[in-house]
Amino acid sequence: MKIPALITAPGEDPEVAAGIIREIGPEPMIVAPDADLPGGVGGLLMYGESVFVGFPESAPPALRAAIKADMPVLGIGWGMHALNVVLGGKPPMRLADVVVAGPRGGRKGRTADLGRMRTFLTLGGKVAATIGAGGPVATPGPGGFAIREAEKAPGLMASAYDMGTGAIEALEMPGYHWVIGVVWPLHRPDLLPSRFDNLVAAFVERSLEV
Repeated sequence: MKIPALITAPGEDPEVAAGIIREIGPEPMIVAPDADLPGGVGGLLMYGESVFVGFPESAPPALRAAIKADMPVLGIGWGMHALNVVLGGKPPMRLADVVVAGPRGGRKGRTADLGRMRTFLTLGGKVAATIGAGGPVATPGPGGFAIREAEKAPGLMASAYDMGTGAIEALEMPGYHWVIGVVWPLHRPDLLPSRFDNLVAAFVERSLEV
């Protein structure tokens, strides 16, 4: 049986993302950001709360290998931005007026009001279909750094965007591929609408398929 692999942004604790995988499936294989993709892996989750700044930070070689092998890939936060850069996009840009999911060190902006509908889930995309919802929903927002159409990789489509800033909050690869990136803190279901955890469940399920 294949198992999911996990790459965490340099300097961050892999247990944060490993915990959400462990609740659904087997123990994930931890892969270093600069390591190649090991054998026996059925999918790759990329996670981080930091910002993927591009050069001199290089995209993990395991991510390129997973995409080439057409494995399911789920990028969260730093992982979504790394996915975008690997596929030809640009690093995220700082937003002038950010809305964050509560106060965080080093980040400026208003605390998210989860009672407001700020995010629009694009109808007909994999993200909306997996979550089981579409249209406007309340999320913590894109954070202090984000990508817009100008930074988006040409081979990806926007699956969700912030209605106030136009920042992209979710990306996916069109076609039959299951390659998705989101900015949402999927390890914090208390900050997200119901059923957003379906994204992790769908990733794990696909990673276990032979």
